[in-house]
Amino acid sequence: EVGTFLLLRKSFFEAMTDGAFELWPRFETVVEVHVWASVAMWLVAAVQVLWERPRKSRDLSWIHRRTGQAMLTLFYVIVFPTSLYLTVMQRVDWLSPAVGAVLLDTAFCTSYFLYRGWRVVRLSHSARSLSLHGRLMQCGILMSMSILPQRFLQLYLTAQLKSHHHVNYSVSILVTAILFVLFGHFWDGPRGGIWLASIGADNAEEAYGSAVASSFERYAWRSRWVVYMVSYSAIRHVADANAYHHQEAHAS
Repeated sequence: EVGTFLLLRKSFFEAMTDGAFELWPRFETVVEVHVWASVAMWLVAAVQVLWERPRKSRDLSWIHRRTGQAMLTLFYVIVFPTSLYLTVMQRVDWLSPAVGAVLLDTAFCTSYFLYRGWRVVRLSHSARSLSLHGRLMQCGILMSMSILPQRFLQLYLTAQLKSHHHVNYSVSILVTAILFVLFGHFWDGPRGGIWLASIGADNAEEAYGSAVASSFERYAWRSRWVVYMVSYSAIRHVADANAYHHQEAHAS
């Protein structure tokens, strides 16, 4: 992506798909801003996770705090809002509500983990809380990167079926979303199997705010897919209607 933007000023898959996903200039600008901010966020996250010394040294702990603040700022100021914008405004010709739901879930669950990790360290600085903070942040980073397997499948499908770009995109999103089912994320979201295993059942109360999800919370997580699809469809309907009226006014 970085190389393609440097050479062509467009995303890798826009270049690979002969412009099938290109839209108006503002949209393309947001795509570029989103990609650069995401790359920067992941680079800072790599420093956070892989460079252990600042986490363990009192003299260097300020580096860990500042890079953490930079990562959260990048996510909440740029990556998160641009992700929502691109999700609802991009052109999706096949199964768009389902595709939109997967993308919205990725964005909101990433936000959930990062917020919970920030909140844990704000409320307590015990060794156990600091360890839990790190686990929650790593869950958020991993959730933000869950789109990467889809990119590899889309690349393969694009190479095999060169004239079906929109089908390839939707199929790659929905097929790789099967991982959500396999790892226990689909039904229970951030309280699901892989996440709880990473966080630890003993840390659930501090991580989530309660040791066991209430009936309302379980219902909210399990019904979120319907909420996503309905919300996505409603926003798209309004956006398409506004675009139609704008075109009519411009034509007249």
